Amino acid sequence: MFFKNFLRNSGYIFLVIVLSFLFQTVCAQEHHPKKAKIDTNDLDESQVPVLVNKIETYNFSIDRNRFLLQREYDVSAIKLALPGLEKKVKGFKTRFEKNSSKMNLRSLNSSVILLAEVSENLSDYKTTLSGYAEQLTKSNAALKKILSDAGLKVEVEDSTLRTQQQEILVEGKRLATEQLKALNNINLLNSRISVAFLQTKNLASDMQYLSISKKISMWSREVAPLFEAKPADYEDPFLQIIGNAFQRSFRIIKIYLAGKISIVVLSLFIFGVLTVWMISNMRRIKKLEDAESILRQVKFLNGKVVIGSLFAFFTYVPFLFGNPTMSLLHLLELLRLLTLCLILPTFLTQQGRLMWFSLCVLWVFYAIDDILLDAAFGERWGLFMAGILLLAICVKIYRSKEGLLKAMESSPATKALSVFTVIQVALSLFFNLTGRLSLAKIFGVSAVECLMLGITLKVFCNIVLEAIYMQTEAYQSSRFSDFINYKSLQHRLQRYLWVLASLVFFISFVRSITLYDLLTTSTANFFYETRSIGSYKFTFASIAIFICIIWLSSVISSFISFFFGHEKAVAGGKRSGLNSMMLLIRLAIWTVGFLIAVAAAGIPIDKLSIMLGALGVGIGFGLQNIVNNLVSGVIIAFERPIQIGDQIEIGTKSGVVKEIGVRSSKIHSAEGSDIIVPNGDLLSQHLINWTMQDRSKRMEFTIGIPYSADVEAVRKLIADKLALNEKVLKLPKPVIIIQDFGEYSIGIRTLIWVADLSVAGEVRTEAMIDVKRALTEAGIELQIRPLS
Repeated sequence: MFFKNFLRNSGYIFLVIVLSFLFQTVCAQEHHPKKAKIDTNDLDESQVPVLVNKIETYNFSIDRNRFLLQREYDVSAIKLALPGLEKKVKGFKTRFEKNSSKMNLRSLNSSVILLAEVSENLSDYKTTLSGYAEQLTKSNAALKKILSDAGLKVEVEDSTLRTQQQEILVEGKRLATEQLKALNNINLLNSRISVAFLQTKNLASDMQYLSISKKISMWSREVAPLFEAKPADYEDPFLQIIGNAFQRSFRIIKIYLAGKISIVVLSLFIFGVLTVWMISNMRRIKKLEDAESILRQVKFLNGKVVIGSLFAFFTYVPFLFGNPTMSLLHLLELLRLLTLCLILPTFLTQQGRLMWFSLCVLWVFYAIDDILLDAAFGERWGLFMAGILLLAICVKIYRSKEGLLKAMESSPATKALSVFTVIQVALSLFFNLTGRLSLAKIFGVSAVECLMLGITLKVFCNIVLEAIYMQTEAYQSSRFSDFINYKSLQHRLQRYLWVLASLVFFISFVRSITLYDLLTTSTANFFYETRSIGSYKFTFASIAIFICIIWLSSVISSFISFFFGHEKAVAGGKRSGLNSMMLLIRLAIWTVGFLIAVAAAGIPIDKLSIMLGALGVGIGFGLQNIVNNLVSGVIIAFERPIQIGDQIEIGTKSGVVKEIGVRSSKIHSAEGSDIIVPNGDLLSQHLINWTMQDRSKRMEFTIGIPYSADVEAVRKLIADKLALNEKVLKLPKPVIIIQDFGEYSIGIRTLIWVADLSVAGEVRTEAMIDVKRALTEAGIELQIRPLS
């Protein structure tokens, strides 16, 4: 019974469960219907184009991102270069950990420079990879939005659209996978670069601290005094240390130049251009009739153009590298010394040749000693003997009256340079004797470097002047040659060259005594430190930029002034309107230069307006005349009442207009003086311009004839005589009139016209002489007042 009731109840329960399951299924289908099928034939006209445009846009975006992934994010070059950089960093680290106690200041400085090059390369790679990662991340995010678009998952009956939908999804997923893979590679490379970069920075920092420590400790005794030193105190022999130094130096040069290919190419290009330019000028000069007399003025470049160009190349190329390693610097100096040995001997006196040979040997010894990593017993005594010899040479140069070079002016800086070298040599000897080997090497190398650099710069400046001289002589008829006229610019160029040479000498001296980094850091801090006056903040760098741009504007303005050639217009007596245009151009250059200087210096516009307001007050009180002259100059440039070459009279002054300036103008008088006339006076006073229309001028003279003479015959005689004079214009024709009936004679006034007023006095004199001669031949004597 129980069993039957259980079966009956179980049947009811099962039936209830089945019915409940069916009810839940129906409800679920109502809430989650199947994806609707869209027949493109039944769609609205606005839905199909939207879907088609979306598919085209997605296709274009996927193709573009794939192209960028294949071409734009190529990191193969970085992958290829990174192992080499990591190897360099590891090598520097190993050598530093092993030989840090033996490294001197030169080797530390070279290592820091090389590490800076590696650090710069790593920083560039890091920036590039970070940019790639950022772009890939953005691109991948945009691609994920495409893949999650519900429009791509809508089922359509059109097979073409359905195929395109599937292709977008497949290609998009594949591209997303490739992007993530590329992003992982980039992040991995970036991590390796970051590690190497940090190692480089830390290693460079350790070397700089060690360098500072050695600079501090080098003032105390490092080794035993010279006369107490013994060979057993030093581990390696002198020759072995030299061999190791050469190997290390060549390796440093190779590493350094590998990262400076662009500068090497640029320097070779400059050398090629300058060499071709000088060879071309030399060939043109040799074709001239006076070639021998011209080349007599050329000393160093006469027959040695290529060698002279090589010498100049090795002189200026170290400065293109900025801060080269000492090994590279010594190599360039050695090459410069070799070229100088090919140029200089013919200009040396007999005594000078011996001293020059000794200086070359000393320079080689000091250069080798400068790159040594370890100290040696032979090095100590070599430094001592080299110092004694260099000291003797400097004393001989100081006492020499005839100088080392013949056929050349002795420089006033020779004695000062020899004294400066003596001081350094004396310090080197003292430090060597007292056991301060680092200081002895530094001052010894600096002494010979300064002396050789002084000779080098003297020859270099002369070569530059000779190259410019050859240009002016090769193109004598060129206007550009007039601009760089050797005779007029020689002293100015010499002054500029010697200022530049002094700057180069100072930088080289600072570098040789290992203070170059301190100089650059101090200079940068001085110029870029923010200072304030009240609420206005500025830096000396901005002021320097402002002054340099204004100076450059003035140089360009002066060049324009010369290029228009107003001197020739004055000399040739020709009227020229170019100066008015030149004045406007110069004003425009000044204005543009001022605005660029303001923008480059970072001067705020509101501060500039305050300054202009203050300037306006100053104008109102004390600058009226200056502003009046400036404005008058602009008016003269537009109105052109006078032009270059005009013969004018203003007040009691007269002459030829030589220059129309911004504030004043120059008038060249007949006496040879230059009269400076403010532009305001040219507009405010009565101005007579004899050449505004043409250069013709009327001249006159009066003669007296006796009452017994036939007046008409005299007039005809004078007219015929003047007609024979070619300098007297036929139109307007000469006018001969009776001036008056005097007490003793009849006055005959003759008016003639000449074509050029510059020869008016000469033509008038010739005409008077011709008239007197003609009247005398006709038997007519000029009547004068009786002496009684």
